[in-house]
Amino acid sequence: MGAGGDAPPLRLQDVVMLVGLSLLVGSIVMLAWDDPVALNTEEAVSGNARLGQGATVEVTYSVEQTSIVTFRFQMEGQDEVLITEAVAAGDGGTQTFEVPERGAVSWSISISEGTGEVDVDLNRGVLSLAWPPLLGAALVGYAVVLSLKAKAADADDDAGMDAELLTEP
Repeated sequence: MGAGGDAPPLRLQDVVMLVGLSLLVGSIVMLAWDDPVALNTEEAVSGNARLGQGATVEVTYSVEQTSIVTFRFQMEGQDEVLITEAVAAGDGGTQTFEVPERGAVSWSISISEGTGEVDVDLNRGVLSLAWPPLLGAALVGYAVVLSLKAKAADADDDAGMDAELLTEP
């Protein structure tokens, strides 16, 4: 360690605990962090992702004044799916695009008048959402077990060291 200090050795349970907590907290934050994006006439909201078969792109939107909302979905190498809706002021709705096969999908949402909000959710399946926090919790649990075993081993070593020094007269 710099400045001449001694650092305690890095133990396996410390590393497993740090990785597990990072996975657990990071995945929960990523799952919960879902802010809508501002929608206006000047710029379309767009994005893309590589998704598996059966996944869906769900677009929830709302507009502040009467407008025409245009959705464009396109799978890599396939024709574009174009959906146009007339929406009243203060209304909104949801459009869903189901991915027919594994590949890259791109989307774009635009409005003709005013402003609004749009929220795009990628639904990849329950397992893809659940495994990072579960793996993080399992690693934290394993680190706790390793720590308890190490403490028990230290206690056994301390108990075995008690001895009396006997001297003969």
